[in-house]
Amino acid sequence: MSTENNGLHQTDKRILEVLQAQGRIPNVQLAAEVGLSPSAVLERVRKLEERGIIERYVTLLDHRKIGLGTIAFVGVTLYHHQTDAIEKFHRFVRESDKVLECYHLAGSEDYLLKVYARDIDDYEHFLLDSLTKARGVDRVTTMFVLSTLKRETAMPLGGVEVKDAGNGRAPGARKGAIRGAGRASGKGFSKRPRRR
Repeated sequence: MSTENNGLHQTDKRILEVLQAQGRIPNVQLAAEVGLSPSAVLERVRKLEERGIIERYVTLLDHRKIGLGTIAFVGVTLYHHQTDAIEKFHRFVRESDKVLECYHLAGSEDYLLKVYARDIDDYEHFLLDSLTKARGVDRVTTMFVLSTLKRETAMPLGGVEVKDAGNGRAPGARKGAIRGAGRASGKGFSKRPRRR
């Protein structure tokens, strides 16, 4: 998994904050929000997409209003960890429309799934007829959600490194680091002035 972080310009952070809250905002309105021309904002958004920072644009649904009122977090442990069994389990997860999220864990359980179902009976059907029949599954632990206190989709950008828009450096970065590179290569070495 890539954790590359080259920092963001302050303007890019603001663009991302607005887009995470209003994914369908018109470009002209987005430009007004961040104080740039529409063409400049369009170019910045395109670059954020090319860098993979913006992965895709989606529509969020209210799961209860479409009949998926039951949410379960499901811990799964495999009884052996051979490559073939792991790949088959991964394929099962990718192909299951009830599993919306899956995380590989370090700890007593191997995976944590987030499953949406119509009701308890629907979940039981998924558990007995699908999940426990997946190759390699040894133990399953189910935790049902009683209520949701917080459900946020926007990534927190407060701690993301901000670059200086003028030179690409993070604020506070020392210019001496650049001059030092010149000295290391034998370039940019300043001579002392001769005494007269």
